[in-house]
Amino acid sequence: MTGGAILCGATREAGPQRASEERTILSKTAGQTSGVRDELHIYEAGRAGLPKIGPYVRDVLARWPFASEFSRSSIRSAHTDTVFGRLWLVLNPTLLAVVYFILVVILTGEEIKKGGPTLTRICCGLFLYTLFQGAVSSGAGSVTGGGALISRMAFPRLLMPLAAVRTSLFRFLPTLPVFLVLKLVLTKQPWGWEMLLSVYFLLLMVVFSAGLAAFMGALQVYFRDAGSFLPYFLRIWMYLSPVLWPLSKIGPDHSLYWLMLCNPMYSICGGWGEALLSSTVPPWHLWLVGLGWAVVSFVFGSLFFMSRERDFAVRI
Repeated sequence: MTGGAILCGATREAGPQRASEERTILSKTAGQTSGVRDELHIYEAGRAGLPKIGPYVRDVLARWPFASEFSRSSIRSAHTDTVFGRLWLVLNPTLLAVVYFILVVILTGEEIKKGGPTLTRICCGLFLYTLFQGAVSSGAGSVTGGGALISRMAFPRLLMPLAAVRTSLFRFLPTLPVFLVLKLVLTKQPWGWEMLLSVYFLLLMVVFSAGLAAFMGALQVYFRDAGSFLPYFLRIWMYLSPVLWPLSKIGPDHSLYWLMLCNPMYSICGGWGEALLSSTVPPWHLWLVGLGWAVVSFVFGSLFFMSRERDFAVRI
């Protein structure tokens, strides 16, 4: 435990003598190492407010190995680090893509024998959206599901939704080789250098998911029923995004185009599909609008989470 730890259990204002005693205890338990800071931050439970951003960010970076190990333990507990576990990570979204493909074929009247490009397009969008859906769903329950950890350890609670996003990212990575094979076999299109541009939109999705996961993680502490409505909200969001339908369906000439730009998934998933599926350079406005949504989501979600963090211990 470093000298900059967050003490969430304090319920009354500590005087100078109390602060001196706590500083002595922390210095004895932490040891005389070069990484121990001289600062001591005491946050009272039940009072909302932002901590000092600088020390908090340094604590998050210093304790990131804890979040990584927490994420790895989640992966091990779900048995996704085994051969069959990794196989299921690929089969689950692929089978779901087949279900949506059959639904799209029925609604559009397309011949199923000529639906190879359609299936590839659905897999492209659905794999990325599964990353987002898993990160937000896991992040929403990360705080309420970690009550014992919160009450017994002092650490930046923001690491909990960030660890959930890390877990979803590592569960997403095995699906990339599957999509590359599907594109080569079903669409007969060669791989191009433009596909590397999809990494930018993948990073935008991770940042956007982290912000929304932090926001939902804090919100569910106060409104436990939010987790029950979240799956329906995410499903509707998917239907309104270029996941099951191509980006060209609502282009700049469409009457709903400017309204669709208000949907973060339109820019992020759309740019991802243009680069990875079509092997073309996405339009510049998708780069900028997607970046704006990712930054706004991460900043707002993180600040909201941090402002409510000291209240978690008395509400869980």
